[in-house]
Amino acid sequence: MRLIACHIENFGKLSDFRMEFGQGLNVIHEANAWGKSTLAAFLRVMFYGFDPKREPGAFDKERNIFRPWQGGPYGGEVDFEYGGKSYRISRTFGRTEKTDVFHLYDLGTNLECHDFSSQIGGEIFGLDAASFKRSVFIAQNDCECGSTDAINAKLGNLAENTNDINNFESAQKRIHDRMNRLSPDRATGTMKKRTNRITLLSEELKGFDAAERSAEEIAERLEEKQKQRRELSEIRSQYAQALKLASEESRRESLQASYDGIVRELEEKRAVLEQYGASFPKRVPEDEEFQEKNRQVHLLGGLKTTLYNIGLTEEEEEQYRELKELFSAGQPTQEEFGAVEESLDALARCKDERAQLETKMTYYEAMAIKKEEASPAVGKRTGMLFFGALLAVLGAAGIAASVLLAVLQNNKPVVLGVISGVLLVMAAALFAARANMRAKEKRRAVIQVQKREEERRRLQEPVDELHAQLARVVGQTEQLNRELSAFLERFHIACDADVVRNRIYELRNRAQIYDQLRARAQRSESVKEDCGQTRESLLAFGEECGISFGEDIAANISNLQMRAAEYRPARGAYEEALAKKRSFEEAHPAEELASTEKCPYSLDELNRMIREVDERIEEVRGTIAQYSHQMEDLQEQLDMRDEKEQQLAICRKEQESEGHAYEILSLTQEYLQRAKEQFAARYLGPIENGFRKYYGMLSGDTAEEWMVGSDIAVKLKEQGELRELKWLSAGCQDLLGICMRFALVDAMYPQEKPFLVLDDPYVNMDEEKVRSGNELLLQISEEYQIVYFTCHGSRVANGY
Repeated sequence: MRLIACHIENFGKLSDFRMEFGQGLNVIHEANAWGKSTLAAFLRVMFYGFDPKREPGAFDKERNIFRPWQGGPYGGEVDFEYGGKSYRISRTFGRTEKTDVFHLYDLGTNLECHDFSSQIGGEIFGLDAASFKRSVFIAQNDCECGSTDAINAKLGNLAENTNDINNFESAQKRIHDRMNRLSPDRATGTMKKRTNRITLLSEELKGFDAAERSAEEIAERLEEKQKQRRELSEIRSQYAQALKLASEESRRESLQASYDGIVRELEEKRAVLEQYGASFPKRVPEDEEFQEKNRQVHLLGGLKTTLYNIGLTEEEEEQYRELKELFSAGQPTQEEFGAVEESLDALARCKDERAQLETKMTYYEAMAIKKEEASPAVGKRTGMLFFGALLAVLGAAGIAASVLLAVLQNNKPVVLGVISGVLLVMAAALFAARANMRAKEKRRAVIQVQKREEERRRLQEPVDELHAQLARVVGQTEQLNRELSAFLERFHIACDADVVRNRIYELRNRAQIYDQLRARAQRSESVKEDCGQTRESLLAFGEECGISFGEDIAANISNLQMRAAEYRPARGAYEEALAKKRSFEEAHPAEELASTEKCPYSLDELNRMIREVDERIEEVRGTIAQYSHQMEDLQEQLDMRDEKEQQLAICRKEQESEGHAYEILSLTQEYLQRAKEQFAARYLGPIENGFRKYYGMLSGDTAEEWMVGSDIAVKLKEQGELRELKWLSAGCQDLLGICMRFALVDAMYPQEKPFLVLDDPYVNMDEEKVRSGNELLLQISEEYQIVYFTCHGSRVANGY
């Protein structure tokens, strides 16, 4: 839907004013007092008419506020496009709503049409005027957003039958007011007042017991005289009956004329009944059947809405088929995922344990190498061996020389021989000492080797133990990897060990999505089946009545019910005329009409007899009057007692009845609130998503700290509690209200989008929020036609 143009004849300060509107964003940037708010109000009033109520804080009603300053015709025209057709609204306003004139023209033919009534705003937007000003129309300093019954009905796709939800607030108010009026605790409550009244009456009745016996005696005498008067009255009645016989002939003629009129009326009613009965070839349904079928029509609409809300989109259908194929061999259970997660945790622990074991093993191996490098080598003592050998050689050489000299010279070289002997002895002593030292060194070396071997074994034991533990951990790791790979291979997933956990988490998320999509698909099929059964039941009802409903079942049932409603009064009128004829015939048989019985007395005789009886009756009446006068003094007290007893009984009965009504009202109030909250939950998700989107676009921040309630009210989540917006700044309140307004419009109009009227909504915002707001207007103008009023250049979007 979009606006094409408007022409204001006279409205407020605007006179002979015309403006055309383009697609997208229409910016009206004018100075203060130019008439921007007046123009915005004109657009709203052309669709909805004036609000008859006085606005809060306004000095007069809206009709008087915008009455032309310069006089002249009061009203104008608006051209717009809706549903593929172009229309023109023409309104002229008088002193009251009854004097207003409304016309609607089809711009394609330039002829007046009746596609919509004077309530065109409600018929197009599906909202009343108050709800329109809370959603599509944003006035200056009035960005607050809240739920109304009409908005709830529009959000719930109940625009064709909004009585229940539209009347929720009024019903709750009426229940609340009624409970206050009945309250047993409030001083002004009727139950509280009646409790006090019952106590007072009970005390007063204790003082009435005295005059009853005297009243009974006089009552007996009075009864005697009354009996006498009844006998005289019976005699007079007989005389009067005889008097009637004197004029019976004229009465019979009058009766015959009345009977003829009744017969003519019966024939007329029969003709009307036959005319209406032609609309029902087979039978006329009863009201209870229409109530049931209207309930089924309402149910069918609800089922269609439910089917629309829960049905899978094309992307979800494709995703559902992929997941169904993925889990064709069986979907893992939560127990299996739990076991897999335990295996992942065990694998992580094995990796940590392996790293710790490798670190320890490296430490112990380094210690062993360090010990081997630090072990001392066995010393080699070669100096003593060399010196001993040298002495032995010298001694042997000396002895050989002394023997040779003795042979050659035939003498004995004693000195040389002694020296050589001493050298040999010294050499032998050196060899012996060396042998002794070598034996000691061998014994020390053996002991050191034994110690080194024992130290090596001591250092090697933890290394061997770590090798064993490492082998166990490696084996366990490989086993876990094989198990996890086997689990993933069931779903044709192959991956490296370092991304197994991610793949399993992805698989679990996809399993959860599959569960959700499968549940929605099953629910959608069930709703489709219910929808088909309900539709078949409605079509069968039409066939039973001999009528084919076609596709527009609701309209045809409504038309059928309207025709049945016309038929029943006609049938009632016919039956009433027939009963009237039968009653007349029973009261006045044909023999009576033809009777020729005559009275035996003359009229003068009957009149004289009646006068005599009247005189006697008058005497008896005088006596009765005396007795009655005597009874009045006594009966006054008795009457007061009876009246108070009756009042007490009535009070107690009314108290019981109102107590029951008070309990029912309390339960009704509770159940109505529950029903509304359950109803609101159906559309809360889309509204909350839209609010978060627009809040992010306006503020550049997420909306995590805000919560949207079922009453379409935004509250701040802080310190674990929900805070009211009234404590925030005016700019922040306006920002939140604008976001909610746009989210509401998105949710209420998923198909044909309405135009939006914004009367300087950013007036309380800072520069950054205004820039973001201008960017937001440019973005949403691609989807909506926007009429934006402002008086300041900083609040004008770039390019406008």
